[in-house]
Amino acid sequence: MDKAKSGKKLKGGKVGLALITPYLILTIVFWCIPFAWSFILAMQKWNMMSPAKYVGLKNFIKIFSDKLFFISLRNTFQFIGVFIPLCVAISLLIAWTIYKVKKAPSFFLISFLLPYVTAGVAYAVIFSRLFAHDGVVNVFLRAINLNIPFFTDPRIAMSSIALLVVWKIMGYYALIFYAGLQAIPQSIYDAALIDGATGTQTFFRVTIPMLNASFVTILIFAIALSVNIFTEPFLITDGGPFFSTHTFVFWTYKTTFELLRAGQGSALAIITASISFGLVFIVRKFVEKEVQL
Repeated sequence: MDKAKSGKKLKGGKVGLALITPYLILTIVFWCIPFAWSFILAMQKWNMMSPAKYVGLKNFIKIFSDKLFFISLRNTFQFIGVFIPLCVAISLLIAWTIYKVKKAPSFFLISFLLPYVTAGVAYAVIFSRLFAHDGVVNVFLRAINLNIPFFTDPRIAMSSIALLVVWKIMGYYALIFYAGLQAIPQSIYDAALIDGATGTQTFFRVTIPMLNASFVTILIFAIALSVNIFTEPFLITDGGPFFSTHTFVFWTYKTTFELLRAGQGSALAIITASISFGLVFIVRKFVEKEVQL
């Protein structure tokens, strides 16, 4: 009997190994090897034409001593400060409204999800025209004696881009919140009602804590998007005005493909990934909690 069980376990293990082997191969080829190569490349000076030269940590030292590092860091946190609070609040409001109305939820969710599937290049070009100095938005604003330099004022350029990305991404995050709301057992709301909790108390003391997994997921996605923002600054402002929308990925692109400094570009990519991983670690450390149903 024991031999039969052992034989079944061994057979099951072989089947499992056979099923995951293609994934392991893809992971090694398309993630592990490029990741290791990026570290090797970051230690070299290479213009992608002449032979590479080992320089050790000089690429990293040069990046950290460059004023663009602190400018990019400031711009990234400015984007995060506008994008994440607004996007989380609006997405939660959309999800909560659809959840409460309960009429044609799929229609409304798909409607809000449409901007997310819109090509980044297309919507960036359209919004750059709409919010330009002579664009439709400012034409209407001038009717009430207002003219907002959305993408030409260094003080608000990054925030303006953040608002565009909120419009694009809020439907996707609302879908995550909506799935989290549906997963909350009705019995918990019934118990809160019996205890005399008001609607506001129920929302903040029951719904919000029960959505912890959704909040953590969205914050991780939002951090990754914020740190790696590229399409909008590249197409709308080209990193300007006065480097006010200069981001780490934009810097990586310029360094690698325009200045042909592949080693420094690889070092920049590693630094960008490290910042993203660090912020994700903070979220998981201080926000993520185990929710007991």
